[in-house]
Amino acid sequence: MRALTPAELVALAKLLTSALSFDSLQRMVYLGTGDQLYEQYVGPGRPLRPTIEDLLKELDKLGITEKFLAVVYRELPFRADVRGAIDALYPQIAAHAAQQPVVFQIQQGGVAQPSEPGVGPGLQRNVRPRLKQVDLRIWLDRVEAVERQICRVEADGQAIGTGFLVGPSAVLTNWHVVDEVRNLGKLAQLACRFDYRRLSNNTLDPGKLITVAKVTDERPCSDAERTATPDDPPPKAGELDYALLELGAAAGTERGFAKLDGAPIAANDPLIIVQHPTGEPAKFAVDTGSVIGLIHAGQRLRYRTNTEAGSSGSPCFTMDMDLVALHHLGDPRVRDPLFNQAIPIALVKESIIARGHGAALSA
Repeated sequence: MRALTPAELVALAKLLTSALSFDSLQRMVYLGTGDQLYEQYVGPGRPLRPTIEDLLKELDKLGITEKFLAVVYRELPFRADVRGAIDALYPQIAAHAAQQPVVFQIQQGGVAQPSEPGVGPGLQRNVRPRLKQVDLRIWLDRVEAVERQICRVEADGQAIGTGFLVGPSAVLTNWHVVDEVRNLGKLAQLACRFDYRRLSNNTLDPGKLITVAKVTDERPCSDAERTATPDDPPPKAGELDYALLELGAAAGTERGFAKLDGAPIAANDPLIIVQHPTGEPAKFAVDTGSVIGLIHAGQRLRYRTNTEAGSSGSPCFTMDMDLVALHHLGDPRVRDPLFNQAIPIALVKESIIARGHGAALSA
């Protein structure tokens, strides 16, 4: 990563001093790095300009100056002089300025927590026994990869559910999502919309719509899971509520696709769900004490992370962004729901391979 020369550092510090206050500086440092200004980078009590100079020196040593300046660029849309200076030093920042910062819906044990959108989630500040520290750059790269792979499942322009790439031309979603389209008589209009997201200027990127050529494989949910008593009787082996879709055209090799190997999960672990709730642009829901546990002899996973209508077929991840499960339903009670529920992804993979469709999951 490019390092600032002494002259560049002094000039940039002078310019930033004219644009930032101590409060805005602290906020932007946190959004860019996930750490607090006075705890991690500089000591308090100095004038603003030497504080910014020392900050830039520390960020340069760590190789993360660009992360901080990307936030400054985004947060100061009317300071053309500041943006021009940043663009001259780091042209790649302007190229990515239109991308929407990751929005986190933070929960703890099912209770919403105050949060702020930004590049740096500061996960290492959550001191919990099972919430380990994560490498920020690796984590963000995985988040960006998932963003490219998630899609809204539609029929004739109407949002039905969520899906995600599991092969070069293969999308995984719920059987009951596809079954709803089939019952509407619109299976021929089934399609997947990638890159549907809200940009930082609050406009919508409509994304790329790819039609579905065929339903390659599908297994239904249990009959009880379509009623108000989803556990009575419990699901049988093979009732996995998944549908494997073959796209009419490749989604693009740059997107990659999710591997269905599964990952260890335990009670009170965090769980992230990437979804298109109520058909909206792609969103994250995160609960740092989410997992309730496996039920029905390991056939289902329950947790507290929030979902809404349209989230069916969403991928569920550990805090390391390792795929765990396929979300498929929530507690049917209207008031005070207690759980959401998913199919362990390893069971889905095992079924797809056993039924002769494993080639769809590989390049």
